[in-house]
Amino acid sequence: MRADLLDQLDRFDAIRRANRRRAVTVVEAFDLTPHMRRVVLKELEPDHEDPAGPAEWIKLHVPSPGAGRKHGRAYTVRERRAGSLTIDMAMHGGLCASWARRARPGDRAHISGPRRGFRLDWPPQDILLGADETGLPAVASILAGLPRAARGTVWLEVPDRRDVLALDAPPAVALHFLPRNTAPPGQLLAKAMRETPLSPETRVWVAAERAAALDLREHFEAILPRNQVLTSGYWRRPYGSAMPL
Repeated sequence: MRADLLDQLDRFDAIRRANRRRAVTVVEAFDLTPHMRRVVLKELEPDHEDPAGPAEWIKLHVPSPGAGRKHGRAYTVRERRAGSLTIDMAMHGGLCASWARRARPGDRAHISGPRRGFRLDWPPQDILLGADETGLPAVASILAGLPRAARGTVWLEVPDRRDVLALDAPPAVALHFLPRNTAPPGQLLAKAMRETPLSPETRVWVAAERAAALDLREHFEAILPRNQVLTSGYWRRPYGSAMPL
């Protein structure tokens, strides 16, 4: 069989595996902050594939009341261990957030995935990361995988100072939280990222409200090569589905 056909079949198989729904049960669920809830899930049909990389994400499928079907939304895998995975969920509203608030040990749902979330050269030596509370778990995952020699800047916009979390970062990566309070979502993040000095090697990664992510994409793609910039609109106002850009 031709090599190109084999490659295509491998891609189709990877897509099929990523879209296959698997049953999970809740191990524990608790609030990390007033606007972030952690849910630990046990896989009843463990996926033995290797992790998809930093900021890998799964789709969580929960029952949709009265609809007779499941509602799905994408979430970053904060931690994966043998047979279990942890997701940190921004409490913006919606069916998945409502399910998470009520979740108790033994509750069941389904997941599909994982998929890659950080699609830039890895590991980057010089980074600029920016996210709001919806992208904070992905940033935590990226930081955890960086080599200790990495350098750069991270900006995290959160609802208020109660949402500041302790994150581990390499010594030369500066970590800044931006409590939003009454400012419009994305405003503080966009300003801080635009004012951050860049080098020709900087890799820029953004996960935030859709309009803010689009604005930052246009800004950074005018300065850096496109293959060094990745932005994702994780939600839009009023709150809705995650929409990768």
